[in-house]
Amino acid sequence: METTIIKLGGALLTDKSKPFSLRYSVLNRISREIAHAYRKCTSRIIVIHGGGSFGHYVVEQHDLLHSCDAISQTIWFMREMNMIIADALSSFGIPVIPFDTHALTTIENNEIHIHLKPITYALSLNLVPLLYGDIVLKENGADIVSGDEISWYLGKQLKPSRILFATTVDGVYDKDPANPDAKIIRILKLSDLRTVDFGKAKGFDVTGGMKTKLFLGLKYLDEGIREILIFSGFREGFVYKAICGYDIEGTKVID
Repeated sequence: METTIIKLGGALLTDKSKPFSLRYSVLNRISREIAHAYRKCTSRIIVIHGGGSFGHYVVEQHDLLHSCDAISQTIWFMREMNMIIADALSSFGIPVIPFDTHALTTIENNEIHIHLKPITYALSLNLVPLLYGDIVLKENGADIVSGDEISWYLGKQLKPSRILFATTVDGVYDKDPANPDAKIIRILKLSDLRTVDFGKAKGFDVTGGMKTKLFLGLKYLDEGIREILIFSGFREGFVYKAICGYDIEGTKVID
């Protein structure tokens, strides 16, 4: 059975302008849609979420990661957010396993390395791994590994059939989405990224927003992934349809 990776944007699940503010109605609806897709379409689903107004806010308050307190508190708050999301998924009958990203991951020579066997073993048992953007330790320090980078990395290593990015917008626009003349790019070649005006991320964001999300694709994208899609998770039914392979509005990313 083919695997699907879905990354839930931090700005989708939280209000990034307000610290520690989860959008519970959005979280519950998306959890219900993932549960429906799990039962109807595929049990091989990996869910990844961003830091939203939990991780990004704490890192900014501590002036990035220049102290033990900053590292410890960011990990603590991201774990708290992860458990809230795990609880929501579980409440709709999804056999979710929350994996602490910082416990599975290291950074060596500026490259991330994720211990994959716990994830693949979980998938083989029809369990749903749940990972998240987090603080990851390296020699003499720590760094941020975003949910986007985890998604691309696992895509390269596990060769899923599709990688889905559920965001707050309908896709990638040809200019800042705040511009009334902005239009959605239906198919985006990674080689054309430098021609796109990404605008500026709103609220607390220490990982670069849409621009960084896509440029990571240049680093990690590998052959064998049938579909990479960026779409709005605010649209009811789109998470379910995306996981099940229905055609929905969004931006398809190609090499």
